[in-house]
Amino acid sequence: MERQGGGGAVRGMTRMIAGAVAAMVAAAGVVAAPAQAADGIVIWSDAAHAPVLRELLPDGYKGTPVTVVEKDMSTVRADLAGIGARNAPDILWGDLTWTGELVDAGLLLPLTLKKKVRAQFRPNVLAGSVVAGKQFGLPVQISNLALVTNTTLVPTQPRTFAELSDLALKLAKNKKKVTIPFALAQGEGTSPWTTYPLFSGLGGYLFGRSSDGSLDVADVGLSNPVFRGNATTLDGWNDSGLISSTLSAEQARKAFAEGKSPFWLAGPEELQSLLDLTFAYRIGSIPPVTSSLKTSPLLTIQGFMLTTFATKHGVEEQAEALVSSLLAREAAQQKLAAASGLYPANTKAAESVATGGGRIRAIGNAGADGVPMPNVPQAGVLWEPYALAWLESTAGAKATPAMKAFRAAQRSALAALQGGTVPTE
Repeated sequence: MERQGGGGAVRGMTRMIAGAVAAMVAAAGVVAAPAQAADGIVIWSDAAHAPVLRELLPDGYKGTPVTVVEKDMSTVRADLAGIGARNAPDILWGDLTWTGELVDAGLLLPLTLKKKVRAQFRPNVLAGSVVAGKQFGLPVQISNLALVTNTTLVPTQPRTFAELSDLALKLAKNKKKVTIPFALAQGEGTSPWTTYPLFSGLGGYLFGRSSDGSLDVADVGLSNPVFRGNATTLDGWNDSGLISSTLSAEQARKAFAEGKSPFWLAGPEELQSLLDLTFAYRIGSIPPVTSSLKTSPLLTIQGFMLTTFATKHGVEEQAEALVSSLLAREAAQQKLAAASGLYPANTKAAESVATGGGRIRAIGNAGADGVPMPNVPQAGVLWEPYALAWLESTAGAKATPAMKAFRAAQRSALAALQGGTVPTE
């Protein structure tokens, strides 16, 4: 089901009238426009952000009408691939991990972000929508995990993950109060979302990056030399009981809320749970596992993309200016991110986020060194071998040594990427 609205009329209707005068009836009156842009700019958005876009663009953009169409995000990529040009959007809202797939399909145009605009975004956040060295997405909102610490149990924040581990295990030793040393959810299939921060802290990564900033799918880092050199640390976490493959998200949430765990990894989706806590706590970054490596959470990033249909509709210049200028600004990003209760990608907008009494800002700040979710279709072949390796490495007494488990994961991933041929090491 689609809902439409905004300053412009529906594109397809006006294009049925051959030789029509280049004008459109906008909500605020008749808005003149060049003949090639008679129908204005069409934006496909989710339901949460469509009202904000209409508020930001009540009279269109610099004389060009704008129509906002609400779309189901679960089907929007298929809709885009199968729709005729007449009804297609010029600007698309969505997950920026789609950029690689949509560029490969010839559906996106690159964005040109001015230096002063780029300066308002973290480089790692912009990197999440780079394909072949070009920027194909404007980041708007970010989600990531952060470390939540019970300050009654832990008055002084550990500076390293080794300190965190030692303290957590000491608190859990007598089993009287603390029963879960570290509330790291793994039980629903060992999601890379929850375990990746520790994996990165050990030197692991999904894909490397090429010199132009795009992901290098030939460089798979599930079992790279740095990770292998630190693999016994993961074995130690398993042997000590610091983490467990059977701990579910609900169990982790409950253990922390009841004061039975001193540490919890949580994201913005847990805002209400955080607000409901009855004890003091702090939100911050996960301390480093080794001094030379960042303990980086994954980042999910949503924003805007410019489609190739904008060229066919004669509004490429106007649509790109709308995305790379107005929608990149602090005020617009504040409003758009607030619609989802998430952290704005624009760093100036992020400074004043007050959602949840500053909790969303604290969580977002903890993602400063985060790694964007991969924006290449090939990423799909990494999740299962990664998840299985972490599961096997943290299965308690039945665990497989991490080096062995992740070597197998690397081989499995490379085999899938190389068309089924198992590589030799």
